[in-house]
Amino acid sequence: MFFWWHAWLRRTAPAEALDKQQIVVLLAAWLAVIGWITTAWTSIRNSVKQHTVNTLLQSRLSATYMERADRVNKFFGAYEAHHPLRTRDPDADPTQGIAGDDEEALRYILNYFEYIAIGVRHGDLHEAMLRASLRSILTKTTFYSRDWIERRVGGGPSLSPNPLLYRNLRWLYLRWRDVDGVPGNDLRAFSMVRS
Repeated sequence: MFFWWHAWLRRTAPAEALDKQQIVVLLAAWLAVIGWITTAWTSIRNSVKQHTVNTLLQSRLSATYMERADRVNKFFGAYEAHHPLRTRDPDADPTQGIAGDDEEALRYILNYFEYIAIGVRHGDLHEAMLRASLRSILTKTTFYSRDWIERRVGGGPSLSPNPLLYRNLRWLYLRWRDVDGVPGNDLRAFSMVRS
């Protein structure tokens, strides 16, 4: 860039060429701009990481989040206890019969995961950090909730269709369900996901 600018200056400047002092000043200005850009980029990267850490800490320190996460874990834990993995029907709906406070807890957790997915998709949250800390719980909860989500996305007798519901969470689920290119251990495909 400097050399292009220097060549342009030679054509547009008066007949005399730039002397050594002017070249030093231009080079110093160019290096200062490069330094400023590098500093800005590093600052942005660090602020994304800090925002991610704050998001994780706030969820873990939130009594509301922890109470709702415990409810969802107990609900799905009971399902797992009654349906061992090796005999589990891949088409079974783990959310069958969910209602009341359990359903509200599930909605709360899925909305939190949607917030995480939006942050990852738009680069506002550090994906590698979140994947390392939330991948298992996010993919398992989303997988177990797939029929509940599908009913709300597609609509039903008492529900109007909402194809955008949890769109980012569904995207993140597909992105995170495989580890190192090896497909996850899902019992069936997540049929409701559309980009």
